[in-house]
Amino acid sequence: MARGNGRMTIFLDERDYRESVHLLGEVVERFALRCWNYCMMPNHYHVTLQPTRANFSEAMKQLNSHYASWWNRRHSRVGHAFQGRFKDQIVGEGSYLLTLSRYVVMNPVRAGLVARPEDWPWSSYRATIGDCPAPSFLAISKTLSLFGDGSESEQQARFIRFATASIDDPTALDRFRSNEQIIGSAMFKQRIQEALNRQAVPTPQAAGGASDAPEVLVPEL
Repeated sequence: MARGNGRMTIFLDERDYRESVHLLGEVVERFALRCWNYCMMPNHYHVTLQPTRANFSEAMKQLNSHYASWWNRRHSRVGHAFQGRFKDQIVGEGSYLLTLSRYVVMNPVRAGLVARPEDWPWSSYRATIGDCPAPSFLAISKTLSLFGDGSESEQQARFIRFATASIDDPTALDRFRSNEQIIGSAMFKQRIQEALNRQAVPTPQAAGGASDAPEVLVPEL
């Protein structure tokens, strides 16, 4: 997640939103990331990414810097567009990833911008449920695989029911909104922490309200 500097609006109109999605696609393909879902909000964005190489920080730096440069030129601005470094969390499989799949696409509904997630055009929700063509960089099958076996339409129906009918768990929401670096089961957290320790890097320090965690290649989910 990355937020506008001082919580300012960084997507002012349709062109801004389109450019942000376009740049996200370029970064996903260039850095061989898997994009499970995304949601662009007026003053911040969320995206679920799975790295396949140890290049995640470089990828996010490029995404934010390219958009910031483009946005400043377009709107005749100078200075920082984003509020410090991006915020990143490593999320485990199972119920944690399921909850995250709902959390990301339901952001516009929680914010009161729309009544239904399909009414917000700047997220992956409509493409995931088959309401519009999916961008080539979006790994829809990854998200749908969380919803059991069966045809794609059956998985989409389960996803819709889960995303729109389930009541948010306040504890889970608090964790996604926190600076907690690793979210998952005790075993998952231990496995990731051991991987972090093996890299023998300095203890992560806060930067711009987000973790400067060392880069970890997350195990295949």
